[in-house]
Amino acid sequence: MFSGILALQCFILTFTVAASELTTFKIGKDLERALTVEIRWSRIGTELGDQLYDLQQQTEVVILRDRRIDPHRRISVETEFVPRVQILRQISATVPDTAFCVTDNLVCVGPAEAIHRLPILLSHNTGQVNSLRKKIDAASFRRLTSKIDASWEQLSEPRQILLDGAMIAGVVIRNPDAIPHDIWAEGCLPRMPFDEFATFILNQFELTLSVASDETSKQAEFTIVPIDPHAAFEHQYTVSSNLKSTIVATWKTEAPDIEIEWASSNAKVTATLELHTRLNALLHDALYSGRGESTSTTPVNSIRTTNYQIKAERATIGQLIDFFRSQKVTIDVNDEDSAEVTALLNESVQLDTLAERQLGSKLFPLIFGKHFKQVEVRDDRVILSRE
Repeated sequence: MFSGILALQCFILTFTVAASELTTFKIGKDLERALTVEIRWSRIGTELGDQLYDLQQQTEVVILRDRRIDPHRRISVETEFVPRVQILRQISATVPDTAFCVTDNLVCVGPAEAIHRLPILLSHNTGQVNSLRKKIDAASFRRLTSKIDASWEQLSEPRQILLDGAMIAGVVIRNPDAIPHDIWAEGCLPRMPFDEFATFILNQFELTLSVASDETSKQAEFTIVPIDPHAAFEHQYTVSSNLKSTIVATWKTEAPDIEIEWASSNAKVTATLELHTRLNALLHDALYSGRGESTSTTPVNSIRTTNYQIKAERATIGQLIDFFRSQKVTIDVNDEDSAEVTALLNESVQLDTLAERQLGSKLFPLIFGKHFKQVEVRDDRVILSRE
């Protein structure tokens, strides 16, 4: 009747966090070290945006929140002494289908798919810029690859933010109107090259950069295009020696035909962006799941990032809950013994549209979202509530 297909998978944005009073931020190795510092965290019913801001102030690391994540959502996160990166993980886990990633210059929190693909797009767009080295003059290339001021004023439009950055970098954006209208709060990011800055902005609109195909132009020109999950290209992953065997096994489970070219700790893979996104998610999950978190109940096989498949046309809510519990998926139902919930458990759910494998972070809200006001998918459990 049902089958649960487990495949370790997690990972991964961000924008419009209120500008920090800080004027300098930790990047690179300093950023990594700041996230390993152990602290105790207790925020009960505090807005997500405020928690990210507090953590940004403590770490001196920019934390970008994607425009699609509600900063006013009230969440509760309590830990003993754990690395700050685990606090980020727990904060992102409180919001359905949300994840985080760490880049050289900042941390991103946002929709899981956007987060999973972000490091891939950053690398790919840097490669596109490097391809211009022999097409434009040396001065223009230096200007294009130099770090620019990545900040903007209160109530700025992202279209204009990108155009201002392009002007500083000496770049022509052929179709800036492709960026939808929006208004953002004041933002202040570390200085970074234009292509990286643009990727952070465009990813939030399901857009990215493409080098304009004009062989006669001596200036860097880009077109804004929709992100294509089926576009195939090469990407290089860094995998530490202690994770190599685990990652190879996990990747092979996810994509049995994948070809990996190893050079020391670097794994080179050619695949579609969609597959790269999943591979990067698996790597991130292996890297951050429970690392240094002595009091955590976070399992390595996170419910949020495990693939599940249901093969049935219809079942009651109660039957579904019993099934997942039999598959060792913990499902907590608030007031389960009440008359209201008992009646709800007998309601029927149409399942024939959910036959494809899906991440737990997406599947459980699809199944239970019409019956429970809140469906919270954590790494170790699913919590259903009528309130």
